[in-house]
Amino acid sequence: MIQSPYDTEARYSKKRSTQWTGYKVHLSETCEEDLPLLITNVETTPSTTPDVSMTETIHQHLQEKDLLPEEHLIDAGYVDARGLVESKQTYGIEIVGPVQPDTSWQARTEEGLDVACFAIDWEAQQVTCPQGQQSVVWSASKDKYDNPVIHVRFAKQVCLDCSRRAQCTHSREGPRALKLQPKETHIALQEARQYQTTSEFKQRYAQRAGVEGTISQGTRGLGLRRSRYIGLAKTHLQHVCTAVAIDLMRLADWLADQPHHFIAGRANTPTVSLHRQVRPANEGGPTLQPPQSAFLPYQRDMLYSTTMKSRYHRFVAASRPSNPRAHAASSSANGGTGGSP
Repeated sequence: MIQSPYDTEARYSKKRSTQWTGYKVHLSETCEEDLPLLITNVETTPSTTPDVSMTETIHQHLQEKDLLPEEHLIDAGYVDARGLVESKQTYGIEIVGPVQPDTSWQARTEEGLDVACFAIDWEAQQVTCPQGQQSVVWSASKDKYDNPVIHVRFAKQVCLDCSRRAQCTHSREGPRALKLQPKETHIALQEARQYQTTSEFKQRYAQRAGVEGTISQGTRGLGLRRSRYIGLAKTHLQHVCTAVAIDLMRLADWLADQPHHFIAGRANTPTVSLHRQVRPANEGGPTLQPPQSAFLPYQRDMLYSTTMKSRYHRFVAASRPSNPRAHAASSSANGGTGGSP
């Protein structure tokens, strides 16, 4: 639905306490040791576009530029079971990111019998419960989002007589029923849920936090939080130009042998979507931290109305420090034509 008479492509969105009308920017950057951390892909979408729907697009565009990594460290919003499988099969990319946990009451209680407790024979299309009973119904169908699912059900009388019924179902009379994803995605999801509880996963995934410094640099140093133009296409061009400027600054620092320590800031407006890339092991090299970004005091004083855009730009020019990289700060923000600063 149109939210602004000035920009008909801008959309209203809310994430926790953050509200804005505009767009989202999705950034991918490298994270190799002893090499400059460079932004390799920029996507701009309406603010209502789900992050998970962009994973395939991002990988496709990285492939077109011959910049596909072996590992992609991505935010939880971009990870789902199907993406884990398709990214590996189509692009040879291992996605490293937290998947959604099992939210069923059985998984949230210590003695509950969640889906991970059931043995699945995919060839025989049969499921065995922890008590050794076998399912009597295996039915393939689709959910409301047109995704393939498998419905499994056990015999009613067997479940009624089971001594562990209270740990398995809250139904008064009905049998236990399961809804499974297809084999490849189900296995990938269960393995990912187990893996993300390990120290190895936490150590690998910790690298993704560095991209928060990139958002800080773009937001506080280069005005990434606000769209200077009207429309999705021009806003995307602004995002691309901002990414190019960041890359040029980082390359200049790296060539001048001037490493910087970045501060990974707290995401007080976490609506910018983030990725980090790990290149193949045989192409590795040294890692520099991103340079410090400039703190611009006008960043939280921006005018909301697009009709005031010209005055706002004059205000920015008058307020910019003479040495814009002299102070360090970090943050994370959305990109839009309005909303909360």
